Amino acid sequence: METRPPAIRYALSLSIVLLMLTRYFVYSVLCIHCVYVSLQSSHFFLFTHLQVTNYEISCCHLNLSFIPEHLGHELKKLDLSHNHIRNLNSKTAIYLKSLQELNLAWNNLGESDKNGQLFLQPLTQLRLLDMSFNDLNLNVATEFLQNLSSLQFLYLKGNKIVKLSSHLFQGMPNLCHINLEQNLILEIEEGTFENLKSLAVLNLAINALHCISDFRLPQLQVLNLSQNSIELFVTAEKTDIYQLTTLDLSHNRLLSFPILPQKNILQHLYLQNNQMDVLFTKTVILERKFLPKGMANSHMVKDDKYNQNSRNWLGNITHLDLSKNHLSSVPFHILKELVALQHLDLSDNCLLDIISNSTSLEELAYLPSLQSLDLQRNQIRYIPHGFFHLLPKIEVLHLGDNRLSNTRKKKDERCVSFSDIRTLKHLSLQSNNITRLFPNMFHQTPLVTLDLSGNNKLKIAEGALNDLNQSLEVLNLSSNHMTASELRLPCLPKLQMLDLSNNRINTLPKGIACAALVEADVRNNSLRSLDEWMVAYWSATLQSLWISGNPFNCCSLTWLKVLTEERNIHLPDLQLAHCLYWHNTTQSANVTNNHSQHCLADASTVGDMLVLILIILLFKM
Repeated sequence: METRPPAIRYALSLSIVLLMLTRYFVYSVLCIHCVYVSLQSSHFFLFTHLQVTNYEISCCHLNLSFIPEHLGHELKKLDLSHNHIRNLNSKTAIYLKSLQELNLAWNNLGESDKNGQLFLQPLTQLRLLDMSFNDLNLNVATEFLQNLSSLQFLYLKGNKIVKLSSHLFQGMPNLCHINLEQNLILEIEEGTFENLKSLAVLNLAINALHCISDFRLPQLQVLNLSQNSIELFVTAEKTDIYQLTTLDLSHNRLLSFPILPQKNILQHLYLQNNQMDVLFTKTVILERKFLPKGMANSHMVKDDKYNQNSRNWLGNITHLDLSKNHLSSVPFHILKELVALQHLDLSDNCLLDIISNSTSLEELAYLPSLQSLDLQRNQIRYIPHGFFHLLPKIEVLHLGDNRLSNTRKKKDERCVSFSDIRTLKHLSLQSNNITRLFPNMFHQTPLVTLDLSGNNKLKIAEGALNDLNQSLEVLNLSSNHMTASELRLPCLPKLQMLDLSNNRINTLPKGIACAALVEADVRNNSLRSLDEWMVAYWSATLQSLWISGNPFNCCSLTWLKVLTEERNIHLPDLQLAHCLYWHNTTQSANVTNNHSQHCLADASTVGDMLVLILIILLFKM
């Protein structure tokens, strides 16, 4: 192997040391500038939070009152957030001409003078500017933002802007992302955004807007208007193809469905937490006091043509959230146009039934692409026969917290059945009125997860779950007040998670012995022991087991040793698990205690009883 002479090795070592010292010196100089600023502010302390990397400096949370000079001509990113900067020295900008990202959030720039507002003008390479939470009003913000032609990302969150004027974004043709969330915006002047041809993302959430009566931003891709007070959303009548893919109108006061662009590629529409009861009612849509002149008679707001053309502007939607509204019926007249819809959320409404008595199955919507349907927390009483034939790709169905029952109150009523739904994998039926599972209830339905919790006094008939033996992995039967005789489970070899908590089970069903359980919960039952052979079988795969809240026998805890000592199974609530002694059923102890002394007393008591019985039998002979 070739070896270098000592002189060369020494020279190389010296070069490395000098390089490290040079880097340390550069970083120290940068630190000294921030220390100097702090000295000027009479706040001297160690800047342990200052972070310096190549082309980036973070001076956040350093109590600075103005921007330090000589930070480096090559600096690309500067973080000055969470300080007390009030004025920006325009001379400092000379040293920041290469700056691309500047974070000034959480300062006091709302009190800045006009000289300070000229600070940003020389930063000709600035792409990202964050001035959130600075108490900026419209006038101050306008002064700061003049002619920043290179800017692409602008964050003005948490300020005091009440109105957006057409002058606010002048001279910023490259803006593609604007965040105005959490201001006090009541009004948007015409021309504010129209000239921003590159604008793709606009966030106006958490403001005070009441109406969007003339939406005309075809270039926009994402629009967030959530948490305002919007009662109406109307798109301007244009022939342009709108590029909007995501529209968030959640947490508003919408009374009806928004009037969307006729030509669009909208995929995600969020309308949850509004006040819609009936969609597309003429009395709501034609509220002329909200519409601009001439639009009240537009074809876009007339019920007949509005519905007739709906396939054009609804056909691309894949995600629709209508949860937490006041809907009393499923809006099939809209849903039938949503041929691309994959995820539909109608939870937390006032739905009594999926269809009314006057509606036939033929009138319902055929949803060829729907994969997930959420109907939780309504008042649904039954599922119409043949309903699932309208959902050929359904995989996830949430029906929890309804009034579903599978007991017939009338002769012509059908029992709830989930058979022959060959795509369904996840079914939630918790907190309904289901009292019995009948045989073949899930025939040819390959469920992977099934939640039946919270169905008081549920009984599982023999063979009710047999059809799930090759698919079921997660089963929740908690809080049903079930006894062991009401819990008839078949062999479920693929079962991994089982929840039997909060029942009245005194012995575990033998059918689950063949399950390859990974997690099980048997809390708050009437179990005095666990079968050792069952525990031994589980221990090959079991990772976690919850056991507290059972009256275990303190003198019969061999199964616990198998779990904790031999197999090292995790018992999260082991310290909460207690047991009882036979000779004193009122005395409880933690299952981890040493019970040998008390159990000897139990054994002697049992022995005495056996002797007494033997003597009695001998006398009778």
